Amino acid sequence: MDLRAFQYVVAVAERLNFTSAARDLNVSQPALSQKIRQLEEELGLQIFARTSHQVALTRGGELVVDHARRTLEAAARLKQEVGAFRGLQRGKLRIAAIQSFGTLHMPELLATFLARHPAIDVTALEWANADIAAGVESGVLDLGIAFGPFEGAVRAEAIYEDRLMLACSPDHPLAGRPQVPVATLGDESIAMLTGEFDTRRALDLFFRENGIAPRRVEFDTFAAILNLVGINACVTILPGRSHDIGAQARGVVFRPLVPQPSPRTIHLIMPPIQVQSPAAKAFAQIVRNLFAVTSPKP
Repeated sequence: MDLRAFQYVVAVAERLNFTSAARDLNVSQPALSQKIRQLEEELGLQIFARTSHQVALTRGGELVVDHARRTLEAAARLKQEVGAFRGLQRGKLRIAAIQSFGTLHMPELLATFLARHPAIDVTALEWANADIAAGVESGVLDLGIAFGPFEGAVRAEAIYEDRLMLACSPDHPLAGRPQVPVATLGDESIAMLTGEFDTRRALDLFFRENGIAPRRVEFDTFAAILNLVGINACVTILPGRSHDIGAQARGVVFRPLVPQPSPRTIHLIMPPIQVQSPAAKAFAQIVRNLFAVTSPKP
């Protein structure tokens, strides 16, 4: 039903005077009277008993006015909550990223986002690359960070390129080299993800192509790998960039490999524009800003 008709009904009920109600609403009295008559016709119920000297609510009118007040209050609450949602004063954000991104970059990104939007509830997950686009398309995720190819009704925006690089402690002998020949890794203990991860499969292929079989220490999280590398117990090879702040914060340095593995492009995975939440838009812009600043100049 027409919210304006409800506003008119409540105003007349409070004043019991059409002229005063019209003045309060800044409308003409004929327009007010017509709107209420239309509502009465629609309901098949007389709301006000009118005489030349007074206006009174009917018993049915009391029911209508009570409902109108509750409807107007609910509409006002909805408008307030939508305003808060659009203004990032409330809401939720659910993100999933591949493990390397989650470990190296998510802490910095979340710190920036939460400092700006502390009222937003955030869930940050590390998912397998193949699951992220499907999660965004289904609506389970608001935003994803992964590498292609992508299928389904999602938008993919390239944000940076990474490639497999050596990561080691600054105290490791290989840290002093500007580049590390892959052949020198045959005697190293290399921490890596277990075999179900795309990054591990790419690394195994890279080793086979270069004819080396290093000793392996397997983990199921990048965080555990970097913790071990950071205390100089072993080295690792993982997707990254030599200037990544996340690795430096963990006491790990990246060094390019020779020959260099093929790069891969990391994307923001987003739903169609019309269904993207304000929180997801804000987080996506923080991601863009970070990599616009940290990407090396050509």
